[in-house]
Amino acid sequence: MSDFQLNRIEPDTERKPFDCDHNDLKEFFLEDSKNYTRQLLAVTYALESEDKTIAYFSVLNDSIKKGDTTKSRLKKILRTIPFIKRGHKSQPAVKVGRFAVAKTHQRNGIGTDLMNFIKIYFTTKNKTGCRFITVDAYRAAIPFYKKNGFDFLTTADENDDERQMYFDLITFIREKE
Repeated sequence: MSDFQLNRIEPDTERKPFDCDHNDLKEFFLEDSKNYTRQLLAVTYALESEDKTIAYFSVLNDSIKKGDTTKSRLKKILRTIPFIKRGHKSQPAVKVGRFAVAKTHQRNGIGTDLMNFIKIYFTTKNKTGCRFITVDAYRAAIPFYKKNGFDFLTTADENDDERQMYFDLITFIREKE
């Protein structure tokens, strides 16, 4: 990734060409991300070369709430938090709203490198007080997220086109120690 630069993309930032073979993800980056940033709904970052976008991701605030999953799965998720106030109705998270790698750069580790960057970014000096990363994963992307340590939040969406997944950031911190 040394020939690339990661930049925060503002609404008026000119988007460099990007094609990931997924129209929704491409359109979000080229158009929709402008309004998401203006409306304070998400922040988008692009990994860029001199003349094109290699990959991008957007992040926004989220939480894991009691109603998001079954009681037993929530218990499994929360038991790793030793000092948690059991009365809290939600646990803080950051959602990866969109995440895509250009088709010319897929399957060479850039996606995993960017996911690790996100993990590092949200665990270094704990900027937002979030414990989890969440994502609504397209079915085709589930193997990528599984490979990067994500688990399913619920079984209720097993037959849907997207699955809710989460990653516990404390496991990433422990891996680095």
